[in-house]
Amino acid sequence: MEYSARSGRPAVYIAAYFGLWASSLILLRSFGTFDPSEAVAALIILGLIFPALAWICTRGKANLSISLRRPDAESLALVGYLFVLAGVIVYGFGYVARISAEPVHSIVLLIMKLLVFVIIPATLISTLGRYTLAELMPISLMWRDLLPALWMSLAALLMQAFLGRGLHDLGEAHLPALRLLFAAPLAFLWLTLEVGVVEEFFFRVLLQERLAGVLRSSWGGLIVAALLFGLVHAPGFYLRPAATQELLGPHPSLFMAVGYSIVLTSLAGLFLGVLWMRTKNFAVIVIVHAAGDLLPNLLPWARSFHLIR
Repeated sequence: MEYSARSGRPAVYIAAYFGLWASSLILLRSFGTFDPSEAVAALIILGLIFPALAWICTRGKANLSISLRRPDAESLALVGYLFVLAGVIVYGFGYVARISAEPVHSIVLLIMKLLVFVIIPATLISTLGRYTLAELMPISLMWRDLLPALWMSLAALLMQAFLGRGLHDLGEAHLPALRLLFAAPLAFLWLTLEVGVVEEFFFRVLLQERLAGVLRSSWGGLIVAALLFGLVHAPGFYLRPAATQELLGPHPSLFMAVGYSIVLTSLAGLFLGVLWMRTKNFAVIVIVHAAGDLLPNLLPWARSFHLIR
């Protein structure tokens, strides 16, 4: 099911999102000690520059075909399932965090993520709509179809190199070049599963696509899915702030957790949502998401799997 870039009044959805974002930031500043600089920088990079790059990189690219049979029922089921995900993020991941031995902790966490973000919802939607796996997860590995992934991965790596701590931490670790060359592709393959397949399958392929069908707007599905992606993390920010490693302080209020979810976490879904909207190629969004997380996670991953000390 396809919708043109103009269907569903995209300007209304975009304006509503940025209006909600700005209102949330103002309220965070009014009722807390939240520093807006990180949120504004994230808005510029993830909310404006990267979606524009994603749009440019996908010009002239044809979407892969994707089927929607019961978007209303499927969307309702997925939105209801978000409450299950919120509970797993707070309590299930908290239980797994008690496992201190590595790489056991990382492997158990990956299995849990694949179960609750991929296997269970895929089974649910397949049952409702009688989809095959190929219909649920359209993939093309042809070079011309993967070019957007190449360019956006390069942009994501450059952003992390200049704005993140990944390269700095790698430099401080003084790793042998051969060991780094060995660890980097393995870490990338791991991240394609842990963040790429896990998050992109549920939030883009399943949720965004079905919301777009219900709203009859590709932009509407993108915006609402991005907001839901942010909000599903709010219980974790509120109940387990130390575990989430976010800059909310030790005892954030629920209001702060929800506002933070909107002004920062929801932004992560925008440019990946544009890539999905413009390509419908699951491989593209998985590769780009993994590339964007590679530099900040390379050193911790290598330590978890005892490739370095």
